[in-house]
Amino acid sequence: MEAGPDLTAEWWTTSDVAAYLGVKVATVSNYRKRGQMPEPDATVGRTHMWRPKRVVEWHESRPRPGVGGRPVRESAEGNPDGVSSR
Repeated sequence: MEAGPDLTAEWWTTSDVAAYLGVKVATVSNYRKRGQMPEPDATVGRTHMWRPKRVVEWHESRPRPGVGGRPVRESAEGNPDGVSSR
């Protein structure tokens, strides 16, 4: 069983954020570059670091498809995601 990042740590690196989100490090880097996540709280050299609490709060507030986030897409027939009922 794989352990996630330490929620009590003072800082998380990009790798820790990726582990928490369950995505690749490149995905976190792309989120950061596109402004889709909070800016790092600190940068040492080329290492970006965030406070874990800030990442957790941001992640919990992210919209999710079908869970109060983006609406489920409906087709012209009125069926969710265009799935035919036939």
